Amino acid sequence: MKELQGKLKFHNVAAALIMNPRDLFYYAGTAQPTNLWISDEGNPILFTRRAHEMTKKATWIDQTFEANSFKDMISMLGELNSMPPIGSKLGVQTDVLPTNIGLSLQKNLNGYEFINISKIIMQQRLIKDSFEVESIRNSIDLWKQGHKAILSTLKTGITEYELAASMEYAARKNGGDGVVWFRRWDGCLPGGGIVTSGPNAWEVSGHAMTVTGVGMSESLPWGASKRKIENGDLVVVDYGICKEGYHADMARTYCLGKPSDKQMDLWNRLVELHLSVIDKIRPDVTGEELYLFAEQLAKEQGLLENFMGTGNSRGSYIGHSIGLEIDEDPVLGLGFTQPLPEGAVITIEPKFMIPGLGSVMIEDDILITKSGYEILSTLNRELFYVD
Repeated sequence: MKELQGKLKFHNVAAALIMNPRDLFYYAGTAQPTNLWISDEGNPILFTRRAHEMTKKATWIDQTFEANSFKDMISMLGELNSMPPIGSKLGVQTDVLPTNIGLSLQKNLNGYEFINISKIIMQQRLIKDSFEVESIRNSIDLWKQGHKAILSTLKTGITEYELAASMEYAARKNGGDGVVWFRRWDGCLPGGGIVTSGPNAWEVSGHAMTVTGVGMSESLPWGASKRKIENGDLVVVDYGICKEGYHADMARTYCLGKPSDKQMDLWNRLVELHLSVIDKIRPDVTGEELYLFAEQLAKEQGLLENFMGTGNSRGSYIGHSIGLEIDEDPVLGLGFTQPLPEGAVITIEPKFMIPGLGSVMIEDDILITKSGYEILSTLNRELFYVD
């Protein structure tokens, strides 16, 4: 909280109004429907819209009051002498703020200047403390349970969505939240991830990723489909798993039947690239540097046109940050020149997609340490196959 207040003061923002559930959980310890008021100095104030008594028990914030509307909240702030002078800057999260709420704020707080503070918040959230890192490890453990379920379920004739259900059931049965959170307003994943096989795995849909699958229908045209998996298929499983608010984001590739020599060679090339990129991770490296290094390796392998997509559908990224949301800033790709700090948890997720042969993908979660990195996701990096 003190760090955020320092940033507010530096940017001459008198107070922040936090409404996004993930950011509420980060600062207030609860995602109940509330509005969190943080002045540039002094103690925060939490206003509950519902579940007042439950919220009071959950939050560490002493000043917690009921306020069902912005009008009620503003009136109470006035009584507490916590309203800044008219004309002051107020920080809000315009990247996730619905238009109708933004218009209501402008109406009720007429005379104030609204400033987007999402980048300030996300910069603070980028650096994880030991509790957050341990929470991500716990989610990784659930991914391993899903991996076991994939191996025991994969067989000839099973549909992609049935295989996806085995991953999702294993994660939920072992304590997963059963939801994946996105920062993007249009971001969602069926069940939290992607299962795609054979020719579906080199079809790139419109989601902000490149191994997407084709989905069950045009209502959600990515993710697992009704396709039956056949002997010889490569199967990509890319899932976000969330437990108690924090995400793991991993991917592994499987094969139904023993992989061919070409499939195994493609996988080995991918793992070689993957581990080489990871070895470049250190404090102050940029996402752009990691991507360009990966792209150069793919070029040297003669696989540039099949790296991170195919043809015009290639992505110019190699990973992203994770935490309370699965798609946290920064993206590790072109144009992202922000130095990565010690304490950030990022993913590295290269993939090769060759029409007619198959797609292979691997993704690991990595903590940036003082001396370099620690790979948090310890699942073996092999091309798993089921006879």
